[in-house]
This record gives sequence, structure tokens and C-alpha cells, in this order.
Amino acid sequence: MLACPYQRSTLGVIGILVFYYLYWNLYVFSSDSKLREDLSSLQQSYIYIKPSWGYNNSWRQIGSKANHLIYSAYFDDRLDVLETINDHNTKVPIGSLRIIAILPREFKEAITCTVRFEDFVDKSIAIGKVQSLKEHHDYKYAAYSFMCPLYVNRNSTAIHLPQSVAISYPSNRLSQLSPTFMPISYPRDVDQLFAMSRPVVSVCVGPLQQNYSDVLRVAEFVEMYRILGARHFYFYHLSASEEVMRLLRHYQSEGIVDVLQWNVPAELLTQVHFAGIMAQINDCVYRAMVVDNYRYAATVDLDEILIPLKHNSLSIFLRQCDEGRTSAYVFRNVFFYNLDSNDSFSLPAHTHNRFLYSQMKVRRTLEVMPTHQRSKCIVNTQSIIEMGNHFVWRNVPGYTETTVPLSVGLLFHYRDQCINCKAPLMVDYTARRFGSLIWDRVDETCGQVFNESGLCPK
Repeated sequence: MLACPYQRSTLGVIGILVFYYLYWNLYVFSSDSKLREDLSSLQQSYIYIKPSWGYNNSWRQIGSKANHLIYSAYFDDRLDVLETINDHNTKVPIGSLRIIAILPREFKEAITCTVRFEDFVDKSIAIGKVQSLKEHHDYKYAAYSFMCPLYVNRNSTAIHLPQSVAISYPSNRLSQLSPTFMPISYPRDVDQLFAMSRPVVSVCVGPLQQNYSDVLRVAEFVEMYRILGARHFYFYHLSASEEVMRLLRHYQSEGIVDVLQWNVPAELLTQVHFAGIMAQINDCVYRAMVVDNYRYAATVDLDEILIPLKHNSLSIFLRQCDEGRTSAYVFRNVFFYNLDSNDSFSLPAHTHNRFLYSQMKVRRTLEVMPTHQRSKCIVNTQSIIEMGNHFVWRNVPGYTETTVPLSVGLLFHYRDQCINCKAPLMVDYTARRFGSLIWDRVDETCGQVFNESGLCPK
């Protein structure tokens, strides 16, 4: 049956409108991409004079408001994170400052950034209202990650980069009268500014808290990820035993671990999700990208191992599979439970540290959890704007996340308490293929750190 003339006419008009809409958006996108490409070339033509700075961040109170805190600020040279480019005929962007903070979840005020240069000249940048990171779990306070754009005169040649930044807002008068300035973090090596990221796998570990004391688990975690190709680790210390800190100081002396102060005030711990973990995750991804110029960051907890099933390491997996436009590789979750019985069949007779969870727990849940439910990621740091606990919330345009096929990789989650104790389990010996290395590496490390006994306390 032929369509009625009205239907044909309506569809024709809609088709024309859709065509022009798509054409206009394609034109705008192409023009904007060309503009950003031209500005990027101009951005890299300047001579940059970098201030002195330090990396030892800590939570600092903003003005007079208790539990209004700022932790860090990073110089981000990516122009494609800027939503709009303003006044590019006279002023051009050279990047932005990414600020990590904790504020009330219902915070509605307009924020002003004040950047300070090494000669104590200040410059104010109004950025308006900001949104909290989404995974706040309805707590009173939430993590924030927001951006202050940096512009310079188009005809500049040498540019002095700012040394520190503060934020202020109307209800906090002291934040305006006596700003809390946070040092801005830059690349360790000035030559890495605007350089291509290094294909290094780093690991971001959730905050150590509640006087964390399982030294053996920390040693196994670090050594397993080193076997899997990771080269650097970021630990955030709220509270841990002296034995754990002794082990981390050993790794620091080897240059493979950074231990960062995570001094969330005690009264805030019950009013923000998991000691501010969303701020920690985002801080770590930006730290890996800006300070160390690492391309990859795995965001995991101490009981989680990202296991490649078809490759000998995560670094080999990324080298062979990353085509450059993936924001995150999402590994789906399976559980191993501490309450399950141990399997000591493969335990070497000469081993001193005789419980490694990756080698003793061999039964996992049969069900693989869906993507984004307790999944964890390896991210391309250059693609991230806002990172979540289990997936990416916002990435740079042109990047997309990829779920790792079940035959290629899984997240092995070794939980102390089971989620569903009656869930069917299956035997999985995959992690034992690393047994010939992990037993010896843990024994060697524990022997070096605790040479009196050779044992890492558990």
C-alpha cells in the first residue's frame, strides 16, 4: 500500500532537516577539530618557563570551611578537554589546571581559580559552578574534579607557567581573603611537556586505611603486577601498620613505588564514600599522566588482579591490542573467596612465605559479573577526563572503552568475605602459571625487608 501524500511530505521534510542537522554538525566538528589542531601547533611553539614545585600533596582546608578540602592540581596540556575555545584571535589556550577537591555533595556556588606565579603575581579565572564526581553514594560530601583553563596572549613568545592555584567562592570569605594555595604538578622532566606518552603500565591502589596490616598481601600484589608488566605503583596512605610501611619504603628505595599522604580528616571519613576513593582514583590517573607521562594506569584494590588469559603479561596484551583510541580496557569480575578451602598442592617445599592467595585459592565463581558491575580497568591516561571506580565516566572525544572478551582477560577478585556464599564455584588454575615466579619473588622481597625472619607478616 502506498503511503498517503501527507506521510510522504512529512518524511521528506524530516529527512531534509536531519540531513542539514548532520551536515551542520559535521561542519562544526570539522572546523573545531581544525581549530584545535592549529592551536595545538601554536601551543607547542612557545617557550615555557616552569616554576619550582613539589609533589608531596596533602589535604588542605579551604578557607574557614571545615571539610572543604583541596588535594592537588595538575597542568594538563590537552586542548581537546576544553569544551569551548574562547577569544582565539587574541588569546589562545595553552592547557588547563585539573584540581582535585572534596566539597559538599550539594555544592552550588560559582568557583573562581586564582593562579599564582613565582613572582607572586596572581590572576583570577572564573569557572562557574562545578559538579561532583558521580559515585558519591549519597554521602554528605563528595569528590570533585574540575578544570581551570589557561590562556595567554597570542603573540607571546616565552611563557611563565603558574606555580600554585587556589579556589574561592562567595560563602567562604576567608577563601578570598586568605586563599589556600596548592602547588601545581608538572612533568618530572621538563622535556616531557607535550611529549608522546610512554607505554608504561602503572598501578593505582585504593587508599590504605583502618591500620591496614597484611604485609604479605601487599608483597604478593606488587610482585604479581610486576610479573604482569607493571613498572610503577601509587599507594595512598591514610593508616597502615609499621610493617606495611616498612615494605613500602623498601619499594620506594627501589624507585617503583610512590607513597602519597592521604590525610582525610577523621570527622570526614564517615561523611564521604570510602575515604574519598573517587578523589584518589582521579588524582592517581592524572598523576600518572602528567607527572610521569605513563600511558596506562590500572585502577585496582589490593585484592584484585587483572589476569590476561591469552598473553603472558598485561604489557604484551596492550602492545598487541591497543590501536590508540581506546579509553579503557574493562575486565569483568569473578570472585575467589577467602572462606573457601586452600589448595596447597603446588606449594614449593622450600618456600618460607607459605600463603599466597593467588596460588592457594583456586575456586572462583562460575558467574562472570556484567561489565561495569565490580569490573576494573586499565585506562589510557591521555583519554581520561573523569574516572570512576569501575568504568570511565568521561573521556576525551574520539575515544571509547572496550570490554575485554572473557577468553582474553578477567578480573580475579580475592575477597575476604563472600558476596553470595552459595554461588556455584568452578576450579580455575590460571593464576598458577605464574607460580614459578611469584613464590620466589615474594620470598626474596620479604627476606630483604624482614631479614630477621624472612617472613612478611600476614
